[in-house]
Amino acid sequence: MQLDFGSLSGALPYLWQGFRYTVQLTTISVFGGLFFGTLLAMARLSSIRPLSLAASGYVNLMRSIPLVLVIFWFFFLVPLMAQG
Repeated sequence: MQLDFGSLSGALPYLWQGFRYTVQLTTISVFGGLFFGTLLAMARLSSIRPLSLAASGYVNLMRSIPLVLVIFWFFFLVPLMAQG
């Protein structure tokens, strides 16, 4: 079996663009997660009781929802919301 790498050279600009977009999304996600995670941790440790309870409730809710379910919600429901 011979591999034809000739078609790969035409796709390199698109692959490079996809790589740059992936790195950009990863960077935004990392810094956004650090920022909001730090705020959420500070809220959980807060001496303000309602703020602490709300943050604890959010964390416990997010920990109890399986990731596959969230991925399905985004995959199936976001296109429906975009149409309506």
